[in-house]
Amino acid sequence: MLSSIHPLGERARGNRFGHTAAAFVLGSLLGGLAIGLLIGGLGWLTGQAYQVTFDSPINQSAALALVALSGIVALGFEMSGKAIPSLRRQVNEDWLSEFRGWVYGMGFGFQLGAGVATYITSAAILVWLAAMFTTGSLAASVAVGGIFGLVRGLSITTAGSINSPEGLVRFHRFLHRSAPRVQLLGTVSLVLITATAGAMFLEGVAF
Repeated sequence: MLSSIHPLGERARGNRFGHTAAAFVLGSLLGGLAIGLLIGGLGWLTGQAYQVTFDSPINQSAALALVALSGIVALGFEMSGKAIPSLRRQVNEDWLSEFRGWVYGMGFGFQLGAGVATYITSAAILVWLAAMFTTGSLAASVAVGGIFGLVRGLSITTAGSINSPEGLVRFHRFLHRSAPRVQLLGTVSLVLITATAGAMFLEGVAF
């Protein structure tokens, strides 16, 4: 989206970047809240069906084990270079010429904020889903989803300085140079989360 929604492109389409970007951020937030409600609701229903609450040490350990396992699976995908199964689609760029800026801004944002409605580029999404499923609290799951959606939506602000074709080229070069560092940071974060969840699980089992 950073290559499609920026001041230069919005000006050419007769839209204001600020309006489109605000709609994008709001849509992304709503998408994150929606997936948090969905996954958290499934976790809550599962707990109700099996009379499971995450208040007990045993069930807290099970939750940690699931998060750690999802991290191990995610790291497996990351290290192998293979993409995790996901919808083989991106947002429909035809919307850019068919709708007003706030419409496609909101629509694109919602899909990307939901995390799983388009092609998934990072296996770390598995840990995010596992965390929402195992919170034991619908409010907490919605909050986790909303934070993800908000942060993802705010990424559009990095394109706010693109006002010329040269600026767009420089921005793409910056993204290309930054990609390896961002990927490394994501992998390190995934390792830390997985190790922490695993250590907490083993500590709970020991006691």
